[in-house]
Amino acid sequence: MSIFGKLKVKYLQSDCRKNLLQKMDKKTILECIRNAEENPSDVDRNILSGFSGAKIISLLKNFASTIVNDRATYLEVGVYRGLTLLSVAATVPESEVFGIDNFAFFDKYGINLSIIRERMTKLNIQNATIINNDFEDALENLDRYTGDIKTGLYFIDGPHDYRSQLMSLLLIRPWLTESAVIIVDDSNYLHVRQANRDFLITNPEFKLVFQSYTKVHPQNCSAKEREEAESGWWNGINVIVRDPDNIFEPFLPPTMPDKTLFTNDHHIHTSMYPEAFRKYSRIVDLIASCRLRKPAMKLKGKYKSMNTYSDDLTYDHFNPSFFSNIVQVNDKN
Repeated sequence: MSIFGKLKVKYLQSDCRKNLLQKMDKKTILECIRNAEENPSDVDRNILSGFSGAKIISLLKNFASTIVNDRATYLEVGVYRGLTLLSVAATVPESEVFGIDNFAFFDKYGINLSIIRERMTKLNIQNATIINNDFEDALENLDRYTGDIKTGLYFIDGPHDYRSQLMSLLLIRPWLTESAVIIVDDSNYLHVRQANRDFLITNPEFKLVFQSYTKVHPQNCSAKEREEAESGWWNGINVIVRDPDNIFEPFLPPTMPDKTLFTNDHHIHTSMYPEAFRKYSRIVDLIASCRLRKPAMKLKGKYKSMNTYSDDLTYDHFNPSFFSNIVQVNDKN
């Protein structure tokens, strides 16, 4: 049972008046997260499929119901086959929602866009628009696609390299509403957390309000653990809000002091054959397996791929400001 199971929350009077001026006050944000925790979304996997967890989908739907309207839209980077985009679109049928994807990844046979369109027809969804373009180009000129409407809810599930993650955050800034909510998928990854942290430090009007992680990527889980990931937060989540009035205190995702993995990017960029990295790593594994003693490495992942370095991270962690501004009252009171 979550920490909310036996408790009610009652906001202090001193905070209420200020929060009434905010479209997304603390109580609303907390309720959206709490509801996702306790009521993961049911997904018809016969129609919708993709890489996401039921709690993430529930969280997106909760926030969409609260935020999205004719002045604040929903936007996501990384559509794949439409699981999250169409789930949100069905939740707010009167509002236009947008997804950016040029289908350069996970689309070997070039069928994902047609799959999305087929699913839109099956679900009778008419309010979802696919922006078929590179996400950086699309975000730099977002008003060409969305017009005057700002983005109130933004979901990032595109390329997960450090630069792409950081640019996904930086480029959306001009197009966000004053109280926008940003949800970052796959935050288990160290490089995603590092990009989020760097953005938060250099853009203090944005605050992390919730984070949740699992020990490994679902690909490296047991069958039971993968089921838990599919019914939960998948590969980790960070929830960030725009907070110009500093209602929330600074709160950062955990990273590692050793930045070797990031400084090594330079060697890949400057090598003669940068795209040969994966083949080279397989050769290293082969050589190591033939030796009695494997070569010493300062940082070594546990798995062949999808290493997240999230083994010791907390499952659920809320921004402390939630609890410094509420009084907890037992149900019987």
